[in-house]
Amino acid sequence: MTAGNGREGTIGRGQFAAVLRSLVANLTDGRLEVRTGDARRSLWIDAGQVRAVVSDREEEKLGRWLVTRGVLDPGAMAVALLRQPEGVRFGAHLVQEGLLEVGRLQEELEALAVTIVSRLILPPCSYTFFPDERLPLDTATLEMTTASLIVAAVRKVDDIAGLDNFIEPLHYLRECEDALLRFQRVALNPHEAYLLSRIDGTRTAVQLRRVAPLPEDEFVRSLAALLAAGVVEATLQPVAKAIYCPPPSSEPERNGNGALQFSRREQREQEDVLRLARELPSRDLYQRLGLTPGATQTQIEQRYLERAKLYHPDRANEPHLRLLRRELASIQTALRQAYETLSNPERRAGYDEEMRLRRERFGGGADDEGERQEARLAVARANVRRAQEAVRAGDVGLAVQLLDQAVRFDPQPESLFLLAKLEFKNPMWTQRGLDHLRQAVTVAPTFTDAWLELARFWARRGRADRASQCLDRILVYDPRNADALAEKAALKGGS
Repeated sequence: MTAGNGREGTIGRGQFAAVLRSLVANLTDGRLEVRTGDARRSLWIDAGQVRAVVSDREEEKLGRWLVTRGVLDPGAMAVALLRQPEGVRFGAHLVQEGLLEVGRLQEELEALAVTIVSRLILPPCSYTFFPDERLPLDTATLEMTTASLIVAAVRKVDDIAGLDNFIEPLHYLRECEDALLRFQRVALNPHEAYLLSRIDGTRTAVQLRRVAPLPEDEFVRSLAALLAAGVVEATLQPVAKAIYCPPPSSEPERNGNGALQFSRREQREQEDVLRLARELPSRDLYQRLGLTPGATQTQIEQRYLERAKLYHPDRANEPHLRLLRRELASIQTALRQAYETLSNPERRAGYDEEMRLRRERFGGGADDEGERQEARLAVARANVRRAQEAVRAGDVGLAVQLLDQAVRFDPQPESLFLLAKLEFKNPMWTQRGLDHLRQAVTVAPTFTDAWLELARFWARRGRADRASQCLDRILVYDPRNADALAEKAALKGGS
């Protein structure tokens, strides 16, 4: 399968993980529909990451899954299905009815996704890829990375002989050369982490098996997981030279909401990601890597790997970058385009000649970034006005979409605040709303309305300590603020 081309076809036995790897490597968007026997499963992909997995098999549907795991009573499920409004997803309906917390819903969806994908790892199947399909904004999405999903799925496969077919005994094992695959964030168990620490491109699978102090089944399962996720690859020849590799990445802690606002470093990184996503596509290939035309091949490789890791789309699992997945993917695409040309001597020579001719014909060229920025600000202002009109018309969904684009172009605290308040109206958007509120008080530390909203958010969740901290922030710069003092007193009275 060539990911992202909208084709139909078949996936051979044991090749499903390779398909997912190609989706990651190509930063693909769309829906992959997979058919095995009479079962039909769909995986929604956003910038190469699996964001949701569903199935038409009864035991793999969310309601039945929750009942089987004892999370939901069968009677409660039946009543919930009868009361489910048209157009509202079952998971969202359970949250709205108070039958399930958002966090627990996400945990169960993750466990269900791992189970479904584990049943696709080995058998042959047919597929259809729909590149234009996107997940609705209010869908509960997977927090785990695609690499972690694949690794967890392989762990659940019982057919050790089938997994052993992933391993070429006489091939050498090394970290993947593709930067997007190599720098994936992945949650490994101790056995997988141990094997990865012993892989340096100088040992074959047979040689690794001899020195690894693991039971045979665990060795096969762990190595198969690393190969399936693309963290490791097999090659016919040993590594001739050490591959430059920044320190490895692990999957970050999820839903990190410990701080009331983002740090200055996190704020700068948000701003850098937004700026680079806007500017890199219009820069020349050397500028994209922060280099000059005289850079050596070693410098090009090292700078690309450093930036490919720094702006990897999997970093969207970090709290301060959670809303910037598409921007990170855009940066990654621009970096890869630069590297693929400049790392090839023939292509680089052609590009250098093209640049020389362009300079002779047009000179240095005027910097029109200022004009582009002004155009973006105009779009942001127009979107805010249209969002306000949509709110008055009762179209919250449209208002959220307009404001979401506006704050990417121009993150004004008032726009972030309005967006957060709208997102809080839908329980499936709560995390997004919290992130936007935190961004608002980071951009404007004396934005009283945003601090009050944050305090109320935490108070509703029984976190009087965090609510009090938010109110204290107001009282630092406005000691007589009546709203903050009143809510502070209410918190003390309720404790």
